Amino acid sequence: MSRKLASIQKIVDIQPIKDADKIELATVLGWHVVVSKSENLKIGDLVCYIEVDSQCPETPMFEFLKDRKYRVKTIKLRGQVSQGLIVPLSAMPEGKYKEGQDVTDLLGITKYDPQAEAEEKLAQENIRKSKNPIHKFLMRYGWYRKFYNKYFNKNSKGKFPSWISKTDEDRIQTMPELFEKASKAQTLFWSTEKLDGQSATYFVEKTKKFGVFSKYEFGVCSRNLRLNNSASGSSYWTIARDKKIEETLIDLLKYYKANRIVLQGEIIGTGIQGNKYHINGYDFYAFNLKIDNCIYDTGTMERILSPYDIETVPIIDDYVPLKETIDEMVEDAKGKSLIYDTLREGKVWRTLDGGNLISFKVINPDFLLKNKE
Repeated sequence: MSRKLASIQKIVDIQPIKDADKIELATVLGWHVVVSKSENLKIGDLVCYIEVDSQCPETPMFEFLKDRKYRVKTIKLRGQVSQGLIVPLSAMPEGKYKEGQDVTDLLGITKYDPQAEAEEKLAQENIRKSKNPIHKFLMRYGWYRKFYNKYFNKNSKGKFPSWISKTDEDRIQTMPELFEKASKAQTLFWSTEKLDGQSATYFVEKTKKFGVFSKYEFGVCSRNLRLNNSASGSSYWTIARDKKIEETLIDLLKYYKANRIVLQGEIIGTGIQGNKYHINGYDFYAFNLKIDNCIYDTGTMERILSPYDIETVPIIDDYVPLKETIDEMVEDAKGKSLIYDTLREGKVWRTLDGGNLISFKVINPDFLLKNKE
């Protein structure tokens, strides 16, 4: 299911901004967005809301974002943090719109994804090295590079396994109804530090031949691709070897008498997102463990992995209720990292409800502003 990066939403509040005559603060879902008073927006109006980290197309509609490389970022105007972009329906393509409608594809918006960009660079590198003129010509086109990365890149073993969920938490601002329900019910959550690295997925699956057990298949994945172990200098495979992840997962698979196991986490270190944590080499912090259809809360995952010297993401809160408002959740996400003396990216909140995982992230706006995100 694709993510609603752009959708039709209702303005739920409008507030003045101190010492500002031409702008005001509109609230959509749980987001606060600075808008021009000249738009004459009112509470209850339907608008198109475009989420932070959206990559807009290079079209006249978004020409004003050219200096930001057509990316929707967190900004600060007159001391007010603004996250996202509000487009009046009058500026949208002609048509009938309803609240909640997904218009991401209609506007040609995609998610800004640094890891996908890194994977794209692998393909770009092959343009320089290739001696095949047809291949070199086709590599100029994005559709061909994606196809090549998935099926022919020597570092790639193919598609990300369809039976594994990719690692990308929704932000709490997009989930006001879930937040209100969990807050009123005093649901208890684990909160952990959101690390600014690259997500990695490791799995082991029992395979069968002629209906009987054949072998354990080990897989290593970036956010979007399954990677060969020939990947030169790969941080993913370096972690797999250093942490003995294959041996660990096979051992756990045997212990739990399971067929599939998935371990997901964040890799930080040299050359990754500017190495904000000043790591020499690479470190790995697990945030998700699933054995067959059973997913574990943070504390249980920590107990399971601890004997194997695999750390979980830093735990901040152990079974605590949510704050009273989304604004308080955002304020709570501020602070320093538990790994290094730097701003933390934010928090991830997770709990299990009847075996179902409820999770979301709250990003620290100070981190976003400092890193121009």
